[in-house]
Amino acid sequence: MQDLQAEVTSGLLQFPDVTLQALGEDGKGPDSVLCGKFCGGRNKLAWLARGPQLEVVNSVTGEHLSEYRFSGVDQELPTVRAVKEFSWQKRTGLLVGLEEAEGSVLCLYDLGVSRVVKAVVLPGRVTAIEAISYYTGPCVSTQHLHQSLRWLFGVAAVATDDGHVLLVDLCLDGLSGSQSEVEASDLEVFFSIPAEVPERRATGTREGRHLSFQLQAPSGPAVSTLCYIRRTNQLVVGFSDGYLSLWNMKTLKREHHAQLVGGRIPVYAVTFQEPENDPRNCCYLWAVQSAQESGGDIVSFHLLQLAFGDRKRLASGQVLYEGLESCNECYSLDLTGGIVPLRGQIRNTKLLSCQTIEKFCHHDGSEESVNEVISPETSVSVFSWQVNTYGQGTPSTFLCVFDINRWYHAQMPDSLRAEEFLHDCPYFALWSLDAVTSVTSPTLILDVVVQERSLSRGVPPSHPPPEEFFHPGTYSFDGMCLLSSGVVHMTCTGFQKETLKLLKKSGPSIIKAIPETYNRCLVAGLLSPRLSDVPPSSLSQEEQFEAILSAAVRTGCLVFLTGCIKHWASEEQPSSAANLRFVLAWTWNKVICTKDELDQTCAPLFDGSCNFVDPQTLRSLQQCQLLLTNLGRVLDCFLTEARELTEQGFANLRKKQVVTSLVSLYVQVVTWFCRSSLLPEGLDDDVPLARPFYNYPLLQSYYTGRRQQLGRLSRGKWDSHCLMIDGMVSQLGEQAEKLWRRDEGGTGKYPPASLHALLDLYLLDSIEESDKHAITIYLLLDIMHSSPNRTDASIDSFRTAFAIPWGLVKLIQGFWLLDHKDYENSLALLFHSATMRPVSWQHWRVLECLMCQGEHRQALRYIQMMKPPMSSSSEVRFSLRVLLSNRCVVEAWDLLHRHSTELNMEELLKHLYEICQEVGLMEDLLKLPFTVTEQEHLEKFLQTDADVQSHELLLAHRLQRASYNPALQLNQSLQVRLMNDCDPRLRERAVARNSPLDRCGKILPRVQRKLAGERAKPYHVPSPVIREVSRPTPLLTVTNKANAANVHTRATFISKVLSKNEEVCIGKEQKAHVSQRDSPGATEPAVRAHRLPDAELPDAVVGTPVAKLGGRWHTREGTQNLLADTESLSTREDTQSGEKVELLDTPRRRARRIPHARPHKRDTGEQTPAQPNEEPTTPRAAVRTGRRGRKRRSILEESAGEEAFSQGPGGSPLLLEDINPAGREETSRTLRERTPRTRSRKAAVHQKLSAEENESFLFSPPLTKQTKKFEAGKADHPVQLTDLDPDLSSQIVFSLPLLRSRRKNLSSISQTLKEPELPAKEEEEDTKSVGKQKLERGRTAKSNPKKASKSTRKEGPRSPPPVEIKFISPFASPVDGTKSKQKETAGAAERTL
Repeated sequence: MQDLQAEVTSGLLQFPDVTLQALGEDGKGPDSVLCGKFCGGRNKLAWLARGPQLEVVNSVTGEHLSEYRFSGVDQELPTVRAVKEFSWQKRTGLLVGLEEAEGSVLCLYDLGVSRVVKAVVLPGRVTAIEAISYYTGPCVSTQHLHQSLRWLFGVAAVATDDGHVLLVDLCLDGLSGSQSEVEASDLEVFFSIPAEVPERRATGTREGRHLSFQLQAPSGPAVSTLCYIRRTNQLVVGFSDGYLSLWNMKTLKREHHAQLVGGRIPVYAVTFQEPENDPRNCCYLWAVQSAQESGGDIVSFHLLQLAFGDRKRLASGQVLYEGLESCNECYSLDLTGGIVPLRGQIRNTKLLSCQTIEKFCHHDGSEESVNEVISPETSVSVFSWQVNTYGQGTPSTFLCVFDINRWYHAQMPDSLRAEEFLHDCPYFALWSLDAVTSVTSPTLILDVVVQERSLSRGVPPSHPPPEEFFHPGTYSFDGMCLLSSGVVHMTCTGFQKETLKLLKKSGPSIIKAIPETYNRCLVAGLLSPRLSDVPPSSLSQEEQFEAILSAAVRTGCLVFLTGCIKHWASEEQPSSAANLRFVLAWTWNKVICTKDELDQTCAPLFDGSCNFVDPQTLRSLQQCQLLLTNLGRVLDCFLTEARELTEQGFANLRKKQVVTSLVSLYVQVVTWFCRSSLLPEGLDDDVPLARPFYNYPLLQSYYTGRRQQLGRLSRGKWDSHCLMIDGMVSQLGEQAEKLWRRDEGGTGKYPPASLHALLDLYLLDSIEESDKHAITIYLLLDIMHSSPNRTDASIDSFRTAFAIPWGLVKLIQGFWLLDHKDYENSLALLFHSATMRPVSWQHWRVLECLMCQGEHRQALRYIQMMKPPMSSSSEVRFSLRVLLSNRCVVEAWDLLHRHSTELNMEELLKHLYEICQEVGLMEDLLKLPFTVTEQEHLEKFLQTDADVQSHELLLAHRLQRASYNPALQLNQSLQVRLMNDCDPRLRERAVARNSPLDRCGKILPRVQRKLAGERAKPYHVPSPVIREVSRPTPLLTVTNKANAANVHTRATFISKVLSKNEEVCIGKEQKAHVSQRDSPGATEPAVRAHRLPDAELPDAVVGTPVAKLGGRWHTREGTQNLLADTESLSTREDTQSGEKVELLDTPRRRARRIPHARPHKRDTGEQTPAQPNEEPTTPRAAVRTGRRGRKRRSILEESAGEEAFSQGPGGSPLLLEDINPAGREETSRTLRERTPRTRSRKAAVHQKLSAEENESFLFSPPLTKQTKKFEAGKADHPVQLTDLDPDLSSQIVFSLPLLRSRRKNLSSISQTLKEPELPAKEEEEDTKSVGKQKLERGRTAKSNPKKASKSTRKEGPRSPPPVEIKFISPFASPVDGTKSKQKETAGAAERTL
């Protein structure tokens, strides 16, 4: 092994100035020698002392931690002679031995408070201190000590210059914190062990004394060192004359006392070392002899073998050797004997440090391994020293490592062979610290320490590794050097790492020096063991280069390979291309060889041929995984740096890289399963196992039952394969299904038949790595929860080993809980903020699983919380079903509107209607507003359904929308179907259905009811021929200016139409009363109100509001009062002085109910027909002869730019006109007297009408009557609808809209009738009523004054006022063209008043 050099990894970490100044103050005295050491504990402490000054620093950074300057008696300063680290009760301190003029003091220094907490006077000059026990009083940790020592609270061994050794009680139970070194306690020494130790101790404590037991009496030679070995429970005492004693702390007896081979040279230091698994119960003790304190130049190492009769493990876990049988010196090494090649003669040698580093292998936690007495796997002793040679100004510093296991392997020689140096010794390794000395010079090194955790070997090239791999020179470690001014860090690299470092630096130039590099790798143990016995000369240069490449890949020296690839790829040389092809071919062949080795290693894990995994198998798996990972990186470099490659060549290179990465991941997963004791599989089911194992029959039975259960719950409505694990497996593709069918008993579904089938998923390149890990995590959850000892440690370990995100683990746990019917915890995990958000298919799989199992509320909760995206119509339909299953009709309706398009509208509506019908939500759905398209689809859906209930729902929907004609037709068709059905329940439903429809049907004209019935008949009805004709042109059109101030309301229009109908019915009875009113003082007779026939009065229907006037009125009664109140309305015009005045007369009468009676037949002789020569020049009416010869009169009247009524639906005017001029004259005479009173209340009436006009009122014209004028002066009779022309009646269609009633309108329309005899006080009220009615009349009709005057002269005074009513076209809205007319009429009425 060649020379190894240490490297400085940090500069001088200098101590703070305060520390340097404190240590330099006492540097002039004879005893002011600077000394310092590293503390061996984990507290990372180092101490320095000079005279009475003590400084404590951080051993890593050099930071100042504590300082103390000790005081002495009589102002004489003491000197620090010995320091030892001591920890107790979670406190850290130092045991300090002070030398004074008349004796010594033992102090316990607390680093936490930087002061002395205990001090005791010692006899003689203290030379060494060692801590025996850190514990207080009798306890388990002190059971290995003598019984008398167990009564003490903290024990320290103290040695003096006269060979006196004492065991001192530190009295840790009585720390007051006020004691100092000046006020030290007295020491009570017992030369033999007393019987009453507790009583003696109590007495001494009260008197301020410390107990002490004399272990060795003063013998003359000074004690140079003390060391307590816990494994042997022995106190090692080294003397200045070269003797060494071993004291047993259990018996307090000396078991060995002998002089070392080195003679009368002081024993300077000792260290303990234990080999690996020595069957003879032997352990070893290194004793170093050095005369450096007295200026000598001799340093020698002596190894003593300690043989014991027993070796056992204590309850605390420590190993204890008992029964010393022999102590012999078995090895010696003299550092001055030329073992190190030096340039000059040795002048002085000084030992710097000695320490032992041990590493134990961790047990697997089994009961056998816990009780097993373990030994260190690695045990080395580290020595460092300085050598001054003549002619050299700077001393040489060395560090050597002794491996006791390699010494055993070398047959335990007693010394070096002749002419053998340390760097050639198989059990020694030597490093030169000249690099450290060059940095620290001229400052001397006080101490050297190696960090225990940094000690390591290189990576073995193979299993088993070659012999060269175990050489101590392969160790690498970090160390620190303590100087008087600071700390220096260094690193010592083994020969193996030195060789690898050389490979990294050489790079492509290694081609020129392949033989030399091969030899160096062989010596470093980096090559395969099969090459150890092969002479290098027998190998070709290519074979040697392949061995070097293998060493680089095994050790992870990829910088060397990638550097060569990059250099050759960029260099345009023929040799570079050849080198690249050679390296690529070698890399792929290495992958194939590693895969074959892996197959041989893994075969016993799956075929049941082994029951446990031995360490060798694990090492082989680790080696394969390491090789494949590094080879994959080499292929990645080829992909990155490759330039002139064909497409096929690049594809092949890519495939090689993918295969390598897949196999590497597979090996990593198999290794984890082996470490988790899940492999090997194939054990007998009868063998009880404490560890978890894969129980395939149990899991297969459970999931088969779950699938069958879901199949029963789905009922064909849901997908029975809605388990989350089934969805996860289906996402893997067909390759996974075929793979899981390969093994015997495999079904292609979860769970796989074996772990082998599961792990083979990692070899499929079509599956993402995260999906593979997800399936594995799900299976691990099943395994953990099927085992008796449930734990989630395996899940956490798997996640950590493969760097799986925690969110993915939580997501899979949520799926697992959902499949196992733990819905609350499952959703809690899925809703967690740290959980990975599910993808689209997972959202709908979760919802389908919940809905299939009847968890509708949980499904609604999932939609509300997660808000899954809806990208297709099927997802929208599913969301609709979830909402409607929870009776969220409004939310479902809103969802449909937000996600519907022209393409999917019909599909979504049909789906919504079907679900509503299925869950019984059609009634709630029909309450929502529908568009035209939605209503059409609803009617289509309900019509195409054969169920009677669907037709009844459609019937109710049409009634609700006031579509009475279609409702009657549908009911009629249901009645036809009922004729062929004998089910009594359907007949009962039909009776209940017909009752409200019959009442609703009375609202419609008989013609429409008849048409509805005819269309619903089962026989064929010829469809009408539709011909397109041109729009008719009116004969005369008058355009009037719109008045925006007043609006004619529909309520007023209805009241006027009904009033005219009543006048026509009772016209004959009005004649007598009109004649009586013309004479002064005449009394008005009571007017009888006649009811309309029942067939013409509609009954109240469901949904038709009726106003309350003192009680609930029926519609028919309200209509009668309306007719009775408006039956005496007439219009007269006065043409005197060219002034046109419109008068309205409706006197108040007492209300009384008159039984319905048919009107008396009127005398036609009393009526004076109009003369032809006295007709006005302007035509008043157009006469049209129908198909049956009957005439229909339409009065078209011209006035001063204004019309009587609003236009009808077809644009035709609706006119109300009195034909009796005599009646007008009499009425005008009466109302002319009341005109002033009426005008005075014009404003109030106008406000009331304006309030009524602002409220909308939907209506349809009522059944009207038309008067027919006979020839030869015959009286006019009302014309019924039955008398109309069939063509005309077929064109008149009435529809009942959504009726509304207002208390205000009814109160204004339904007036009461009063007697003609009115008192003087009520006359004013009559005037108000007349004025109001006059205003209403003025808004509805306005007659021509010329026509009125002529009619007055021609007609008799008692002729009744016949009225003609023009029908409104049903094909236009009643509101069309009405607003302007209403305004004009209102304005004209105001001007007239």
